[in-house]
Amino acid sequence: MASSTSRPGSSDPGRLARLWVGLLAGPVVFLAVLETNYVLAYVACEQRQAWMIHLASAAAIVLVACAALGAWRAALPGHEVERPTTDLGETSADRNRFMAYGGVALSVWFIIAILALEIPAIVLRPCQ
Repeated sequence: MASSTSRPGSSDPGRLARLWVGLLAGPVVFLAVLETNYVLAYVACEQRQAWMIHLASAAAIVLVACAALGAWRAALPGHEVERPTTDLGETSADRNRFMAYGGVALSVWFIIAILALEIPAIVLRPCQ
């Protein structure tokens, strides 16, 4: 039986914020770097250098990786054995762990997508 002073895992606002950032950072940063690369393509063509496109992609990868790390650290330790329960503290811990693993998986997927955006910048010259 849980003590009267124990709190569900999702009541910690910092942990909850890290979980949501882990889930949403990948898609948001991917769309932001897609638009940034579109704008920077004109600048890269004008200067005949594409380093700023590579820099934007590298910054995006770092941001998504930091969000994945935050989501990973927000996962609750323990509860290795899954069992059905109606205890709010345990279901909250399961939900937090699900969100953390989902955030890490989405972050990895969008890091791969951001790397795929880098292929044209590597293969093509700035004005092609």
